[in-house]
Amino acid sequence: MYSRPIYKTLLSRLKEPRRFLQVLAGPRQVGKTTLIRQVIEALKVPSHYASADEPTLKSAVWIEQQWEIGRLQARKNEKRGDASCP
Repeated sequence: MYSRPIYKTLLSRLKEPRRFLQVLAGPRQVGKTTLIRQVIEALKVPSHYASADEPTLKSAVWIEQQWEIGRLQARKNEKRGDASCP
């Protein structure tokens, strides 16, 4: 499997004890979805991925919903004892 140089950076950031929302932004068709799916597979913890391909059609409510889903996934990890994982 080919992985871009940013793969290791993103993977290590998601493994940090402090959890931050990670946003991948860039032009269409450059491999953002492939990258995040590879990283999520390597983490092997509950994760949430949402595409904002058409952000003009997404409202602030949608962003808040995605944030809350991510927070719930993080809580699942903490309850399982995976506090060091995102």
